[in-house]
Amino acid sequence: MAITSGAGPHFAWLSVGGGTFPIEHGSVEQHKTRKTSTFSAVIPLSYPGAEAALASLGDNEATVIVQTRGVTATLFTGEADTTEFDYVGRVIRVTGRDKSAKLHENKTSEKWLNKKGSEIVQDLAGRVGLSIEADGSILQAGKKLEQDYVRLSDSISFAAVIDKLAQFDGARWWVDQNGTMQYRVGNSPTGTYTLNYIPPAAGYMIADFMVLKIRRNIQAGKTHKVTVKSWHPKKKEVFEYESNVEGNGGPINHSYHIPNLLKDHVQQYATERANRLTRHELTLHATVVGAPTVNVAMGLQLNGTGFWDQTYEMDTVHHEFGMSGHRTSITARSGKGDRSAS
Repeated sequence: MAITSGAGPHFAWLSVGGGTFPIEHGSVEQHKTRKTSTFSAVIPLSYPGAEAALASLGDNEATVIVQTRGVTATLFTGEADTTEFDYVGRVIRVTGRDKSAKLHENKTSEKWLNKKGSEIVQDLAGRVGLSIEADGSILQAGKKLEQDYVRLSDSISFAAVIDKLAQFDGARWWVDQNGTMQYRVGNSPTGTYTLNYIPPAAGYMIADFMVLKIRRNIQAGKTHKVTVKSWHPKKKEVFEYESNVEGNGGPINHSYHIPNLLKDHVQQYATERANRLTRHELTLHATVVGAPTVNVAMGLQLNGTGFWDQTYEMDTVHHEFGMSGHRTSITARSGKGDRSAS
């Protein structure tokens, strides 16, 4: 897909502090793994206005934009954290993080009554000025889960609360390339990026990637049984649920004892844990010619290998651009085939 579209010129810019500056060399790493996305950029010191603008930054919004083979796209929106002025090399080095940084910096020890997980996430995102697009949670997570999921302890970060809620909901959360927080329940990719491969059976190999590696975790590929038990003191009842993901070998048993959960919460948590344990069975690493429109919200479809052909969920997209060209590296994961918890 990428290579067959041909190589061509590319350009990159950093917009920050009221100016837009050309990037000699830079990188952007987009994460959908509870990590903060980051950027780095090298700016010519001699570029008009660059030194003055970057020397006096305070609160700021930084955007990285690339144009590759005529396609222009935003790779990153966040905040610049550091600037380094190299007067011998005649460059300015800038690094920064996405807007989720404020979720890691702000702390809370409060509880939410009669609130769904998605409502709590929207509340926390709003407090740090993050716009958010969130799928609605099915079950309430406030009062019923305050001991273990919401009121965790004093001085817990907003990000830690969101992460616990996401684990319970079976959700992924991240800040996208435009600076909007995403809270997505289940695996519903926005668009698909396709890699095609023709093995060298009757001639040369044909592929639209430069690197393709697939690693299989044999242990994650076995049958997994997750049992969750919960004692509910008000109802004076134990709720229990077992969720299974069938595989090759096993079973591997996992047992969790969590207080104060009701029947529906026990079932949802067991199902989510089982799916999370097995999605690490297959890990795909690919590098393609720079693809500016690829982002972690997309699914990755692999065709032509035979045994590994399926759709994977992207975890990380890394863009590297500069004088040597523009390359995009993708890490994606999935269980084999249609393995899912029952």
